[in-house]
Formats: sequence, C-alpha cells, structure tokens
Amino acid sequence: MLGANFYTALGAIRTLGRRNIPVYALDYYFPNAYALSSRYVTQKILCPNINVDEAALAHFLMDLGREFEQKPVLMASADSYALLISRYAEELAHYYLFPVNPPGLLEQIITKNGLSILAEKHDLQTPKTFTVNQDIDPRQVAESISYPCIIKPALSHEFVKVFRQKCLFAEHEKQLLQALETAYSSGLAVMVQEIVPGFDDQMFVFDFYVNREGRITHTMTAQKLRQFPINFGSSTLTHHLHDQSLVDMGKKYIERLGYRGYGEIEFKKHPETGQLYLIEINARLSTLNVLFDKCGLEFTYVQYRDLVGNPLPDFHLREDKPWAFWHAYEDMISVAAYLKSGQLKPDQVIRPWLTHHKAHAIWAADDIKPLFSFCKLIINKIFGKIRRIIVSGLGRQKNIT
Repeated sequence: MLGANFYTALGAIRTLGRRNIPVYALDYYFPNAYALSSRYVTQKILCPNINVDEAALAHFLMDLGREFEQKPVLMASADSYALLISRYAEELAHYYLFPVNPPGLLEQIITKNGLSILAEKHDLQTPKTFTVNQDIDPRQVAESISYPCIIKPALSHEFVKVFRQKCLFAEHEKQLLQALETAYSSGLAVMVQEIVPGFDDQMFVFDFYVNREGRITHTMTAQKLRQFPINFGSSTLTHHLHDQSLVDMGKKYIERLGYRGYGEIEFKKHPETGQLYLIEINARLSTLNVLFDKCGLEFTYVQYRDLVGNPLPDFHLREDKPWAFWHAYEDMISVAAYLKSGQLKPDQVIRPWLTHHKAHAIWAADDIKPLFSFCKLIINKIFGKIRRIIVSGLGRQKNIT
C-alpha cells in the first residue's frame, strides 16, 4: 500500500486486513501517517519521499520487491503513487502485480490537461475547458469563458501542495486574470473550466472494476451530498444511489479508453437538462472505500483477487442501500460553510444525515487506534496555529517597542 497518511489508504488496509491478507504499508513520514496505526498493518515501511525524489522511491520498491518469494499486489492511495506505477510499470512488473494499462493512459487520466485531450479524442462530454500556457494570451481565455469559472491544475497533488486547495474560483474576468497570474507564479500548468450549475448534490460517481481481460465485472454508483471544501472538494457525506444512466455512460466511457483495474468517474448532472458532464477520473483507490464495503462491493478486494488469479464473481449493485459515507471532522467544517453561505438550511443539513446508516471515514469499532492518531494530528495542528499566532503577535509587539 503506497501512502498511509489519508483515509483512502486506511479504508483499503482494513478491507484487506479483515480478509486476512497481509498488508505492507509504506510512507515517507510516519508522524502524519495515521493509517499506520491500524491493527491490520502487517509491517510499516519507511520509504523515500515521492514528492522529493520519485525515482528513488521507484528503485526502493524494486529492491523491496526482490525480498518476496511471490509477487505482492501493489496499490496506490494517491495520484502521485498511481503516476509512479504508470511511469515505472515495465520495471515494477518484474516484482509486483498491478493492472496493466496502455502506456501513458494513466498519465493522461490523472493530469487534467491530459484528461481534456482524452475527452475530446473519445467524445466524452465535459464542461468547456481551456488549457492555459505561456503560448496563450490569458485575456483571450478570459473573454471566451463564461462566469463563474474555476482554475484547475494539470496535476492536482502538485497544485494542492502550493495553494492548499484543489482549484481557484473566479466570478468575473478581473478575478480570473488575477488567479491565472497567481498560478503562473507557482510554475504550475493550469486549465480554466466552466462550472456546471447546480448544488453539490448534483455530483455523482460511477465506480467500476475492469479485469485483466478488459471486461467490466463490478459496478456501483453513488451521489455526493456534501463536500469539503464546499462546492469543489472531496466528499464528506455521500450515499449509495443506483442510477442506471450513470452506469451506461460510465461503461461506455471506460470501454472507449481501454482502462484496466479499479477506477472512479465523477460526473456532474445539469439540474435543468439532466446532461451528465465528466468532471474527473480517479485512477487510484477511492476515498469512499468504506462505503463500498458496507454496500457489499469491496473493490479493493475485487482488485486483489483478480490480480492474484482468483477473481470473484461479477457483481453489479443495483439495489439501493441505506448507507452513506461520512467524514465527521471535515463535514462539520463544511456544514458551517454551507450555513454561512446560505447554500443549506439547518433542516437540510440534518435530514440526510439522519436518514442513512454511517460508513465512517476513520472510526471503526474493530480498529480504533487510527482515530486517536488522527485526533492527535488535528490537535497538534490547532496548537501549532495558536503558537504561530502568539509568536507573530509577540514579534509585532517587539517591533513596536
């Protein structure tokens, strides 16, 4: 398991561990990797920092792979790790099992500008998008796009490291030009994309598994209800909801791309026309892993079984289940923002929360240590922020004196 500092990895570790599958969890900084606290981690392995030296991690994995008598399954919990597997697929395949995709496909899917090119090539319906680089006059883009719009990175994980958010928002031309200038100053490639209207509950996901022969064997759909950050973030409350139109369109898209392995397509539905627009494709494990398990479709286990040559029977979930993924901490922050902005009223917050069984992002009765590790991280962040405020205040006071 590549990466252990997020609940994506934690959910997958628990899925496999509960099936008595040994899990070797790798991370480059143990203090922040709260998934390592899981009782289902067989061995914790300190590895090179992928954000500093991707090649070093690739060679580390090759050396590690030589220690196993049988090839272990290699799984990525974040985009950066999925890219590494794609870029070093030929070398890593000597030591590990993972889905084999056409060369460069994952790179195109994970990078936003690459996905835009793929969408145009394969006739995938997406919001109007402009790729902005040094050869394009930002003013031409600003005059051609409709508002409001968003500025997205070519690589999400790189953008988040710089801006601490997944995208920038512009309500008018001046704001867009200012945002583009900010993005340029960071040295990151960016895209400008129109916003499909509608509240966050118009966001849907199609989750699937494509086996080694290229057949879609497992599918399900879900509807987002709330996100963090609001409007353009990750799910904080998402419930299972079968939507055959999502399945039909999602399968058609995946077949056109020739994709292999587990994946997730995120769509947004236009509230007036009902048109589905492709927002992104996740080519790594999902944040919703715990929801899948509760609904009886363990995608992580499905992938494991297929790769070791003992595939599970096909299963396409069509019966609505009463479960909803819930990240308590992030959802509380989001709810406050929704209420403050007037996007939700108190009864609209409470009703969907009460009508579902909860699939908790971090809490698990059979594996409680990760919750304490996560809480410790949050407390340390709070005290760190307070400490910085105090130091800054003392510094200003000293300068005045």
